[in-house]
Amino acid sequence: MRLPIFILAAAGLLGLSACTERQQQAAQQKAWDEMMVIHDEVMPRMSEINNLASTIEKALADTTISPELRTEAERTLAELQAADKGMWDWMYGLQQLPDLRSTAKNEEVMAYIKSETKKIVEVKDFMLRSIEAGHKMTQHLPAPAPPADMPPK
Repeated sequence: MRLPIFILAAAGLLGLSACTERQQQAAQQKAWDEMMVIHDEVMPRMSEINNLASTIEKALADTTISPELRTEAERTLAELQAADKGMWDWMYGLQQLPDLRSTAKNEEVMAYIKSETKKIVEVKDFMLRSIEAGHKMTQHLPAPAPPADMPPK
């Protein structure tokens, strides 16, 4: 029994389409994973940002620091807080790959991942700059006073 040529052609196209879809999904996954590597590099440094911000906040409670140092410490604190917010905003705004695939074509998925990769690189760069500034700032701040209930040495 011979199948009509159009049935064979349709079956061939279906097979080719499935292969292309798997290739597209593999490319999407690779791009997604590369983007997440950038995220995973800096996400653990969020605690460092929070620790630096806390140290600066405590130092700002000291009324004896100079106005110039206070201004610089406030600016550095604002940068640290903005970097922290930038990471959280990026994470909460990120659409997940399965959701993207269900609503967008391959070109749109890839463009979205490219756009989000650019954003997370900017977040990473800002985080690293703010951490560096935070460390420099803490070197200029007075040491925190011991708790009032702690006996002197």
